[in-house]
Amino acid sequence: MKKKTFYIRLAFSTLFMLIVFAGAGAQVWLYHLCRQGKIAYMQGFLTGIPIAIVMFWGACFFDDCSLSKAGGKKTYIIKRLPRRLLGTLFTLLCVGAVVFWLYIYHTNIARLF
Repeated sequence: MKKKTFYIRLAFSTLFMLIVFAGAGAQVWLYHLCRQGKIAYMQGFLTGIPIAIVMFWGACFFDDCSLSKAGGKKTYIIKRLPRRLLGTLFTLLCVGAVVFWLYIYHTNIARLF
């Protein structure tokens, strides 16, 4: 793999990692606004689910950019163990965000509107 390609993939991996972390921060911020009553739970739900989808998109592209397969040879842009740990963490964050908002939707159905 060329050095330039390696650094481009590393930059994109970092970008997608930041997208997932920013999405997780946005989820926490939305829940905080819902708890304070500044926005309705329905608005939090309707905003939180697309953010979770973008987080999942970022997690998938992180996994794709952090491993290069060329000519039957694997080149790890990010070392194997941190890549697996981060990929698993990102997937759990995305699934957890969706499950969390579905739980909020189910338990606060009377207060959503």
